[in-house]
Amino acid sequence: MKIIAGFDSPDSADFAAGAVQRVLSSLSAAVAKELPAPHSGTEQSVFTAYNTASATPQYSAPLFGISADEHSPDYTHSEHIVEVVCRKEEYPAVSRILIGCGGRNITKL
Repeated sequence: MKIIAGFDSPDSADFAAGAVQRVLSSLSAAVAKELPAPHSGTEQSVFTAYNTASATPQYSAPLFGISADEHSPDYTHSEHIVEVVCRKEEYPAVSRILIGCGGRNITKL
């Protein structure tokens, strides 16, 4: 069985993985991972065209602004997770430890 839990920081994910590893049997494993922030692809380009009237040529000028993604809290932080592979019998103990260490969105596969 595989259990995945999200955490707010890498320190809390590492602490939870260590606590779970101490409780699990020797055939089980707990690993803390960091998933990169998702990228929506809506960023503006570095250069933008201006003076787009049809009678005049188009010129490009550098645009040093921030993209829309940098204001969205969903895209600014990486997700820290703990993945646990264990036996079914160990699930109650593992879930209690993950919740106690600040785990959220606990999923079992």
